[in-house]
Amino acid sequence: MEKKTNLMAFGLMMMLLILSASTTARADLCQDALKALMPCFAFLTGFSPPPPNAGCCQGAQDVLNKATTSADRKALCVCFKNVIGQGGILPDRAEQLPELCNVKTPVPIRSDVDCNKL
Repeated sequence: MEKKTNLMAFGLMMMLLILSASTTARADLCQDALKALMPCFAFLTGFSPPPPNAGCCQGAQDVLNKATTSADRKALCVCFKNVIGQGGILPDRAEQLPELCNVKTPVPIRSDVDCNKL
């Protein structure tokens, strides 16, 4: 249990470091998105089995509701790409999140997407 807690704390620390290093005009959007998705952390890191909890799905819906412009979608895409694979986030879990939460996403949650094409 202690190892699990330490790993989760490390993941949170990594996400905060990523946020603090961001200098784009859309950094606030990224920061808000990551805060809204914090209930998803256990699912995204593999500490809890599918499906994600209701708080996670509500956070995912809230984030995607904010992606109203092309610039917002690109900023969220870059944000997600930067976080996936860091802090213990599992890429396959991140990609499954919209489907498992029944959320239609205008922003692919994958590390291989070209954000400039959104």
